[in-house]
Amino acid sequence: MSDAGDGEEEKVFVDYDAVDEETGFKKVEIDIWRHYEANVLQKPEDDRPDVDSWADEYAEEKRVDRKRVKYVATMGIYAGPRDEFNQRTGSGKAIYASGDVYEGDFFEGKKHGQGHYIFKSQGRSESDVLVHKAWKAKDAAETRESFVARLAAHLKVGTAIVEASLEYGDYPCFHGDYHLGVRTGQGLMKNKDGSVYKGDWLNNKRNGQGMMFFLNGDIYSGMWANGQKHGFGTYRFANGGEYRGEWNNGVFTEGQWIMADGNYFEGAFDKKNRPCDAEATMHFPPLNMSVQGVFKKGKWAPLNELRVCEERPADEEWVEA
Repeated sequence: MSDAGDGEEEKVFVDYDAVDEETGFKKVEIDIWRHYEANVLQKPEDDRPDVDSWADEYAEEKRVDRKRVKYVATMGIYAGPRDEFNQRTGSGKAIYASGDVYEGDFFEGKKHGQGHYIFKSQGRSESDVLVHKAWKAKDAAETRESFVARLAAHLKVGTAIVEASLEYGDYPCFHGDYHLGVRTGQGLMKNKDGSVYKGDWLNNKRNGQGMMFFLNGDIYSGMWANGQKHGFGTYRFANGGEYRGEWNNGVFTEGQWIMADGNYFEGAFDKKNRPCDAEATMHFPPLNMSVQGVFKKGKWAPLNELRVCEERPADEEWVEA
């Protein structure tokens, strides 16, 4: 027995290598992380304690190595294989200091291969909160397909938004390919605003063929470059209208503006996606007629009489990503 009066603190053995079977992380590190998340990360920014002070208090209370506590709080934790240089390599799971979570492939310390990254630090979108609340309350007999259609109509959002929330969880996330730490290849991004992109990536940006599903039900399918709509693409409005043609750095520049009733304008567009041709054509396919004219202050002004015309909108290049 130790003598309480000898002034020596009783030593506590801590097994730093013991693994938590449920999470795969080291027990000491996942305990540190959970306390850090609850007592620091989840606090309002103005009310968060200083990390150094918190680490000192935790290390003293739990009688664990302070350096280990500070490392977890500043670098996060990792469960998975490492190479001979102690770099993360292979299939693993990481929780970063921001609270974000990644599970997937690593190579030489970087995300590389297939993976799923959850942006917990961004918080949940309003649509995600509503979707998951409704899912918990739904009748057990209702099918998923019926639930998605019903809730999308109720929330006035696209069905793809509800589907993505159910499939990938209620936080913004990326699910797809990484190359040496950056999103490159194929992948799906569920954004904080509720929108969803599915398609090609290059250096963390939308690049190549892809589809963007907007919260209000609008959809863009086409080419992207450097994160912007660029090249041929179709923007389909939830009300049935479309822009179909060429885009330049996010701006629709030339093509067809197809109205919900099937009539369409063909010509050039300005930086605000407004018709700007000095002389363009309005087509009326249901009547097999067309007329040349110009848009003035948002209104169509014919320049000649209607003429017989059997032209139809360009063949749609609607590619499901």
